[in-house]
Amino acid sequence: MISWARLETKIIECHEEHAQCRHKVQRVLPQEFRVIDITRRRIVETIDVPFVALSYVWGIDTRSPLLIATRATISAMKEDGGLPTLEMPRTIEDAMTISTQLGERYLWVDRLCIIQDDPKDKKNQIEAMSDVYTSARLVLIAAYGNNMDFGIPGISCPRPVVQHHVDISSIRVTNVIREPEDDPLALWHTRGWTYQEAVLARRRLFFTNVRAYFECGQSTCYEDAYNRETAPHKFTSYKILMKEDSSLFEAFARHLENYSSRSFSYQLDVYNAITGITKALYERNGVFINGLPKVDFDRALRWFGYPGNTSLCRLENEEISCPTWSWSAIMNHSDQVRYQGTALYGTLALWYKKDTSSFAGGQLEAVNLHSDTEVDDGWSVYMAIACEEGLVGSISTCWSPKIDSFSTICERFNMRWPDYPTFCKEAIQSAQSPQWCQKTNSLIPAMRQGDLFTTAQSGLLRLRDSFPYTGLSIIDSAGDFVGELCGEVTRLRNEVTSPHHDQNALYEFIALSLSGLDFDVCSSIEEIETKNYFDVDSKPLDALPIVYLLMVGWRGKYAYRKELGWVYMKDWIKVDREWKVVMLE
Repeated sequence: MISWARLETKIIECHEEHAQCRHKVQRVLPQEFRVIDITRRRIVETIDVPFVALSYVWGIDTRSPLLIATRATISAMKEDGGLPTLEMPRTIEDAMTISTQLGERYLWVDRLCIIQDDPKDKKNQIEAMSDVYTSARLVLIAAYGNNMDFGIPGISCPRPVVQHHVDISSIRVTNVIREPEDDPLALWHTRGWTYQEAVLARRRLFFTNVRAYFECGQSTCYEDAYNRETAPHKFTSYKILMKEDSSLFEAFARHLENYSSRSFSYQLDVYNAITGITKALYERNGVFINGLPKVDFDRALRWFGYPGNTSLCRLENEEISCPTWSWSAIMNHSDQVRYQGTALYGTLALWYKKDTSSFAGGQLEAVNLHSDTEVDDGWSVYMAIACEEGLVGSISTCWSPKIDSFSTICERFNMRWPDYPTFCKEAIQSAQSPQWCQKTNSLIPAMRQGDLFTTAQSGLLRLRDSFPYTGLSIIDSAGDFVGELCGEVTRLRNEVTSPHHDQNALYEFIALSLSGLDFDVCSSIEEIETKNYFDVDSKPLDALPIVYLLMVGWRGKYAYRKELGWVYMKDWIKVDREWKVVMLE
């Protein structure tokens, strides 16, 4: 059985002494919010009581009938005694027992508190997940078991004895408990929905097969006295924000990497199961386009699958769209979503989606034109050079590093475009190629949910094995290294390195955005000198300018994303490029 003393003491201490855990939560619980009244064993509608929430694995129904809230059953469940023990899934029954042990009367469980066959109720409750789990005084996490009727170890089902004592010469020796690896019943850590449930919680009480432990914003405390209390760790903690997160986007990327390693029973849940986290992170700018934050759209496009086993294809039905440019396209496969952690100096393509509002009449809506988008320090000098090099259309410039200092270039650039949103609207938007207007009218009717539309620079390059390193290098027509694909690109690498592959095969790339490569990751002094820009005073840029590219293929009139890569800007300008109208599915 569970040793409650240390856990209860730590939970009380957290409630009373931890300022960051006690802060008042400004959350709005959804209409018709329901909880279980444990004392009267019934469902009640209320937003005025403190409650505990449960995170667990649904799995499959192992016996019938197990209680579930539906339009047909909810009325009876609101009556006193409407939640009979014999029909209650054991994991939920055990959570009620734990709540009572901790002095809590009300418990929220999705299966019983959301009407599962009512689309409107389900939508309202799912959209409020961040509010529900953040408002809970404590989240109970049933981290062991493969279904809702498994029970919680230490409550209704016994735990194996894994801690032993040996007395040697009046000294007691006790082993420290560790979680067993690759346990097939430890499914909670593999499920998509459970990740955000833990992240959004201010306090978490975990129940594994060998122990229980409590985690809050300040520390982790184990049930037994032989495990040291520890501070939260960036890669194991479920905190919504960590001190190490330099921006909201970095936190988003961290969560998405963790989330994408999990699986779903239904692909339809791919956005819903992380919407609570995205709402909590981007409260002020909470618009998302197929899982990508609109305010950070250009950064968010720069994801790649690791290790790169998945062949991307578009998924769409009446309820969901997972385009190839979104990380959602590789969810539920064998790849994890990762991001390039380099700077963003500016976009090289404006992306549009079809505005489906009734009054818009099928017009295009800009996706990455946002007044609150932030770019990295020094962006203006990099974008000024990009303009001079012809990466932003045929814009006339009155500067050049050959005759001006970088400070002079920045001054002239900032006089023309005082901030990044102004630059995007006036420079990039006005630089759309002449064929834009001609093709727009013919392609808009073919645009579907999730399709993006742009004019971008396109060029053809070759690929080569990066041996002895993993991955693929991007090479120019002379066979020289000019960049690389991101990640290991396992599937494509196997194709490129096969004996029957045409080593001269060309791959199409379109320019996404401008970034910089730090000198400490460069392979040689020669690389730093030949790939960088110097002003009239021989001063170098602080980072090597690189262009992020999408490697694309075509299915009829639709382009689709294949991989992410980058090349040095000095090499991209040497490629035989053309401006191309692209509809990306």
